[in-house]
Amino acid sequence: MDSSTKIFIKLSLCTFYSIAMLIKPEIGYGQMKSSLFEPFKFELQEHFPAVSEELLRDEISEVVAVQHKMEKADPWAIRYWNGSYPSYRWHQLLMQASQNHKGHKNGGRVAIMHLSIYDAMVEVWKHKKAHFQKAAYQYNPRVKKLGQEPDFSTFLCEWSAAAGAAHRVIGYYFPEQKELLDRELSAFKSARLATGLQFPYDIEKGLEIGRKIADQYIAYAKGDRTDLSWEGRVPEVDTLWTGNPGPRDPMKRQWKPLTLLRPDQFRPGPPPTDWSMDMEELRRFNATHKTSEIAWKWKSEPIWDRLIERKILGYDLDPLEAAFANAVFHTARFDGIIAAWDGKYHYWGIRPFQYDPSFQPILIDTPNFPGYPAGHTTVAGSIAKVLAFLFPRDESLFYELAKECSESRFEGGVHFRTDNEVGLEVGYKVGQQVIDAFTE
Repeated sequence: MDSSTKIFIKLSLCTFYSIAMLIKPEIGYGQMKSSLFEPFKFELQEHFPAVSEELLRDEISEVVAVQHKMEKADPWAIRYWNGSYPSYRWHQLLMQASQNHKGHKNGGRVAIMHLSIYDAMVEVWKHKKAHFQKAAYQYNPRVKKLGQEPDFSTFLCEWSAAAGAAHRVIGYYFPEQKELLDRELSAFKSARLATGLQFPYDIEKGLEIGRKIADQYIAYAKGDRTDLSWEGRVPEVDTLWTGNPGPRDPMKRQWKPLTLLRPDQFRPGPPPTDWSMDMEELRRFNATHKTSEIAWKWKSEPIWDRLIERKILGYDLDPLEAAFANAVFHTARFDGIIAAWDGKYHYWGIRPFQYDPSFQPILIDTPNFPGYPAGHTTVAGSIAKVLAFLFPRDESLFYELAKECSESRFEGGVHFRTDNEVGLEVGYKVGQQVIDAFTE
């Protein structure tokens, strides 16, 4: 091979890799294609016919009026509501509503909201594929393009479907915050119309689809056992956990799973009857460490939630892909909690500070429920597993974080190492169960 041929091949390879890096990979990098997305639980048996161009042109003036008003009064709001992915602001609103609420916060609220959004999005996509429709700005030069140009039909608004579903679900769990939610929904509708991408019809029908799907999930949620109170008794055995877990925590093992066949599907074997070796390892660590950076990091920061947001935005997932990723992610967390708490309240595993009353954990306050298997770690395993499925290029990062989370609970002194190692394995099994449920 002569030198000129070698140079040509090198240049060709460089060009190929450069182009490959610019191509947006589909979610799962081929494991899931948008055309294969199916509703997780619910769909509508309704037909939405294509809208006549005459009707669409009649709505142009309304789009122009809203654009003029918002550009003058609040141009930032257009970007605020339309600059990321459809559920982004609604997830923030759910977190805000949770913080505002005084009292018990239902454990199923986040998963139910994101599953509602996902199924609503699948419903919208079904009709988009049936009817191609141009964006509003393409019908009349008076309409400006103030949003990101879509590469799919604008028929029925997917952002509005997400808004309708989220508004309904958050309102169900936090009815006292209706005024806040209605105000935000009104702001969203104006901001969406002002993009110049959709017509009022598309937005209203999108909202309708979201609400109808959400209503089905709310009916399901009323029977998912997340609002029940425990009436049992803590075992009075010296070698087991003791305390008052309250009326809600023990019931997590009885929540209705979203993908698990039953709460005890992946229940681990019993914990050790002798914790002396685990305890000695903790004592040795504490003797040489006054604090632990990762212990406080995993106790105080929403690491997984920030990570899923960064990955969705970083890989520029389209609205349906983003909804799928969030639905899988939050389902893995929900079922991971069930699996962990099934083991906790089946075995009543003792905590380090109870096994050795002289032991002082670095994290100071130990969670007020049994230890085996570790909850943080079980959920970390389930989340890492589904994130590796969604973004396999970053697989090693997710598993490294799961192991760090596991180690943080040991270093913090709130768990024996055995609690964490077993929890991680249970979590991986849960994560695979979730993947199978969404893909089979």
